[in-house]
Amino acid sequence: MPLAVLRNGLSLFYEEHGAGEPLLLLMGTGASHAFWGAQVPAYAEHWRTIVFDSRGVGRSTVPDDPTTCTMAAMADDAAQLLDALGIESAHISGLSLGSTVAQEMALRHPTRVRTAQLHGTWAQSDEWFVRMIETLEYPIRAGDHAAFIRYALMWITSPTFLREQGEVVAGMEAAFLAEPPAALGVLGHIHADKTHDALDRLAAIRCPVLVTAGEQDVQVPPRYGSVVAKTIPGAAYHLFTGPHASHLACVEMADEFNRVTSEWLLAHP
Repeated sequence: MPLAVLRNGLSLFYEEHGAGEPLLLLMGTGASHAFWGAQVPAYAEHWRTIVFDSRGVGRSTVPDDPTTCTMAAMADDAAQLLDALGIESAHISGLSLGSTVAQEMALRHPTRVRTAQLHGTWAQSDEWFVRMIETLEYPIRAGDHAAFIRYALMWITSPTFLREQGEVVAGMEAAFLAEPPAALGVLGHIHADKTHDALDRLAAIRCPVLVTAGEQDVQVPPRYGSVVAKTIPGAAYHLFTGPHASHLACVEMADEFNRVTSEWLLAHP
C-alpha cells in the first residue's frame, strides 16, 4: 500500500498511473481518490497521473482536531506529497474542495503549480454556502453516515441522474457505507469548506487556469465559478450544459469532461 509520509507527520495514500508530465488530482469533501475513476485511464494516456486520499479520508491520516483542517493546510500537504514523490512541479486539477485546495497551492506554492484546473469551485464561503454545507455537517455530527451520503448525492448529482440511474445511486451509497470515512475527517473537510476565503488573493495567481462549472450544479452553482474565472487574470471558463451537468460532471458526463479538460491541458504543456 503506497503511503507517503509527510514532514508534518501525516501519511497520505496515493496511486500513480501513466507517464509524462505529472498531473495531481485533488478530490472533494469526504471523498477518496476513487471518485477520479473515470478520469484516470484517460489522463494516464498523456500524463503521470497521481491520485491520493487527502487528510481525513480513505487510507490517509485522520487528524484529531477538525479545526486544523484548512485549505491552506491541505495545500501544504499536497506540496509535501510532491516532495515525497520527487516532483518539482505538476499540473494540478481539483474538484470542489479539491479546487479550493488547488487555489491555495497556486497562491502558497506558485513554483510547484504548472497549471491549475478548478472544477465546481468558489472563491469565498458566503452565508448561503455555509448553510448549504451545514446540511452535510449535521448528519455526520449525529453519526448518521447513511443520511450524509443520501443528502450529499442530492447536492452533487443531477435530478436526471437520481431519477434514471437508481441502481447506480444505490451502488454509490452502498460503497460509501461499506467503508465510510471517519467522522472527524469529514468534519475537518467541512470546516475547511466553511472557512475558505481566497477572493482578495486570487488575482495573484499567474499560472494558466481553467475554471469549469455545471449548469445543473446546485451545490456550487455556476455563479461561484464565474467569479473565480473573472478574478484570476487570463483564466479560461467552461460551462458544462445539459441534464447531467451537475457538480459531479466528471462522473455523469465523463467523456465530455475528459475531452474538455484534456484538450485544455494538452494546449498548456
